[in-house]
Amino acid sequence: MSEEKKSAVKQSFIRGSLTSSAGVFLSKLIGLFYIVPFRSIVGQANMTYYSVAYDYYTILLQVCSAGIPFAVAAMIAKYINKEDYRTAVLVRRLSTVILMVSGFVMALLFMLCSGFLSRQALTGNASAEDIRIMQNTFVILAFALFLVPLLYSYRGYYQGMKELKMYADSQVIEQFARVVFLLFFGWVLVYVFKMAPVFGIYAAVLGTSVGTVLAILYFMYFDRKKFKPVLRAAKIQTSKAVSGRDILREFITFSIPYLLVSIFGNSQRLINTNFFVSTMTSMGTNIQDAKIILSIIQLNCDKLTSIPQVLAIGFSAGVVPYMTVSLENRDWKGLNRSIEDCLDTVLYIALPVCFSMCVLAGPIYFIMYGAEELEYGTVCLQWSALLGLVTTVTPIISSMMLTLRFRRESIIYLIVGFVVKAVTFFPLMRLQGYTGAITSSVLCSLTIIFLSLSKIQNRYNVKYRRILVRMGKMILGCLCMNGAYAILKFVGINAMTGSRLTSLLELALLGVCGIAAYLFTTSLMRLPQAVFHKKLSTIIGRFIPGKHA
Repeated sequence: MSEEKKSAVKQSFIRGSLTSSAGVFLSKLIGLFYIVPFRSIVGQANMTYYSVAYDYYTILLQVCSAGIPFAVAAMIAKYINKEDYRTAVLVRRLSTVILMVSGFVMALLFMLCSGFLSRQALTGNASAEDIRIMQNTFVILAFALFLVPLLYSYRGYYQGMKELKMYADSQVIEQFARVVFLLFFGWVLVYVFKMAPVFGIYAAVLGTSVGTVLAILYFMYFDRKKFKPVLRAAKIQTSKAVSGRDILREFITFSIPYLLVSIFGNSQRLINTNFFVSTMTSMGTNIQDAKIILSIIQLNCDKLTSIPQVLAIGFSAGVVPYMTVSLENRDWKGLNRSIEDCLDTVLYIALPVCFSMCVLAGPIYFIMYGAEELEYGTVCLQWSALLGLVTTVTPIISSMMLTLRFRRESIIYLIVGFVVKAVTFFPLMRLQGYTGAITSSVLCSLTIIFLSLSKIQNRYNVKYRRILVRMGKMILGCLCMNGAYAILKFVGINAMTGSRLTSLLELALLGVCGIAAYLFTTSLMRLPQAVFHKKLSTIIGRFIPGKHA
């Protein structure tokens, strides 16, 4: 492969992954800022129902989708690369049927088990009214379990086709519609009809189904021009499609490992959900404070750390089709380049974001959520920033492992990580207090990253030396960024004086100066050229009207 073609493939991979990440970022940004008015509508105490419901919903959604969207993406990429359009069409249609049926079954089970799950989540100290509210939230959210798998069938197909812009746009539409619905109807129910604040929670979980329906309609609209060429190519194809039985077998081969990886990848949240409140109360904290701290960790801080985690979603989506093609073509050098490019790009962006979140945790939390739980929120966000970094990398590494056919090893490593979380959770809670729950999650992710990267290195002879050297330079850039923050704080700009609006403007100034320091320092060390194969001035020029790269 020529150097020009290598560069084009690299740019295509990074551009597609960053496009997907940008779409996810916009959806997360919407999700980040709606939480402030939403919390004022329903109250912090009621946010526990919201966060707990989505913890269970996430796990059940992954069970009913059974890893099929990622399997669809890998299989579509494989058969389109082979120009076997008939099989690609069969893969799409079969996956849609499977996901619709599994979504219906899981939604029904969620409704039937809602009472038991409510009592399990809220522990024996909860009142009958608490359990009833929790159960109602589960039942309403169950409707989304039927609809979202259908949406996933579209996303899996277009991910495999490398149409990552459509993949990203659908997420923005889904999130925007959900947030508009939950804020508007939550406000109407609580302030216009004077209903209890918990009805705002009901509106919020119903909004998930509304957003999903609009995203499905978006795909159905574009299907008319995007899917028809594939159908035409399938009609004129002379060779036969792979049999349905073989496709089902391939689905199982691909999807079951993705399912198990998804379950174990989120199991650490279930430990927090089921044992955090009871552990805190056993240590002398009253149940309301324990519930508030849990909602701060798993909702407020999670919303903020989801900013760097958009890279995980974007690059996890990007590595599947590109690495699948490299694997099918036995292009080992291209495979190694994809791994290196992926890790370099993610770390270059995620490291300064998480570092800033840790250093500026107090101002960020104050601006987003006010001063009511500022002490708890600042400490939780400082620790969550580290968790945000490792949980940005972990899903990407797991996606690489599955794409590279290390399915058994990937599952084993996630089980080992889960064991680390379970074993360290209680002693770290006793030792550190509430932040011990976050530390145990960090140890879980670090274990998975280390074991997975070691396996990839041994099999494909991937060298991490250049990645580590570049990571060291990124850390130096972060330290220079912290120097800029220290200077501004010394002259009185600390983003925690006066109103939240004034603090926001000061935080923006801190952020701009910090980013400038990071970019300038890393540019002196030629990091942008090494990571993106472009000069920093060229990259910046793409965002200036009238200039072209």
